[in-house]
Amino acid sequence: MDFGLFNTWNALYEGGKVPWDAEYSGGKLLEEEAYVQNWAEIDAVEQMGWDYVWLGGGHFSKQASMDPQVLMLSAVIAARTERIKIGSSIHRPVMRQAGETVSASALPHERYGFDNLMMEDPIQTAEQVAIVDQISKGRFIYGAGGRTRGSDTRREQFFEYLEVMKQLWTEDQFSGFEGKYYNYPAFYEPYLAIPKPYQKPYPAMLLPVDSQESFVPMGEQGYRIAVGAGSSPHNLRGTTVLIEDVKRYKQAWRDAGHPGEPTTVVRIPTLVADTKEEATREVDGLMSLARRYYSGRVGIGSTDAGAASPDATEEVNLFGTPEEVVDKIEVLREDFGTDEIMFEVNWTSSVPRDVVMNTMRILTDKVIPKFK
Repeated sequence: MDFGLFNTWNALYEGGKVPWDAEYSGGKLLEEEAYVQNWAEIDAVEQMGWDYVWLGGGHFSKQASMDPQVLMLSAVIAARTERIKIGSSIHRPVMRQAGETVSASALPHERYGFDNLMMEDPIQTAEQVAIVDQISKGRFIYGAGGRTRGSDTRREQFFEYLEVMKQLWTEDQFSGFEGKYYNYPAFYEPYLAIPKPYQKPYPAMLLPVDSQESFVPMGEQGYRIAVGAGSSPHNLRGTTVLIEDVKRYKQAWRDAGHPGEPTTVVRIPTLVADTKEEATREVDGLMSLARRYYSGRVGIGSTDAGAASPDATEEVNLFGTPEEVVDKIEVLREDFGTDEIMFEVNWTSSVPRDVVMNTMRILTDKVIPKFK
């Protein structure tokens, strides 16, 4: 199995208390210090021998995440590291269709972005991804999502967006694209081109599943998927149903005739301590903060694909001692057929940084070696 750090370039506040902590007393956001601490975590997983770092984030949501430009951050990390693979989890191209309105469940920062940002262009995204892949010398995985929950047409548009990029990457001379949502003429001069990725024909792709309706289409399309163990915040289906969804995805993959065996990546809140008593104390504090974070009164919550709600996290998590976490990973491997875990060691950006680093140390020394 492979193991990666899930990081949203987490915020850091003066006094060590986040705004959704009852003891928060107005400590300001420490942006420069947060960069230093997040770099310490990236450097640590590079040195510890982990396989991946996965970068999440979004526009206008600096309260917990300081990563509005995941492709730019990926390029910077690629230039700083030499070994670890880097994945966007996820890049969200801005998409709007005629007459479309923002979802009623959208959070304020999502609503602002939907209403005001210009739509993203797949040609420009293809250029950016190619540059990241070249800088990393083939260590990049493009994870993307189109917020397709509840919309077949949005899912269709998202898949078409990806098809434009794949055609640009694989053709020596772009022959043009005629689709339902995107239309481009062929490059009409021999010198017209975009950068090509280091990986051929293009970087691996990973699509977080944001709705139950997406499992079969993603299997039919042959995309590797990421899921949140348990359930996502606004789709509380439960683990039993999610396991069946993964089975349907795998069957759709096989029925479509794609080569290889379909596997899944699982993103999951993680906190490990050396003793049961220490783990219980830290987890109790984290769950209390997470409930306030998702309450809508103080924190902002999340509607991201793969993000775990407190109720889902109580059901499925990697909390406990090293021995308990090893047993839980075995269950995940059996239930979801996963070949990779995204450790979300700072779930809801509420974990003290010394606890984050301790969890990473224990995972490196006592958990990951059991699966290598």
